[in-house]
Amino acid sequence: MMRPSRPSTPCDNMNHRRANSPVPHCPQCGGVVNARLATGHCDEAKHAASRRRQSVFCVECGAQLIFDRSGRSQ
Repeated sequence: MMRPSRPSTPCDNMNHRRANSPVPHCPQCGGVVNARLATGHCDEAKHAASRRRQSVFCVECGAQLIFDRSGRSQ
């Protein structure tokens, strides 16, 4: 009997399992999910919009956007 393979990342976001993810970085862990799309630069307006969508990490550059009250990552 074969066991299902486990994902290589502890994050459960489906972008990690997609062969051609529409975003360069995962919004839950910030990991690279499609290196071909990575731009590496953003502005504060894009980060503010991502925070309003409650993304913990920016899908464009992978920067952490939301911290807990003590300043640590969630």
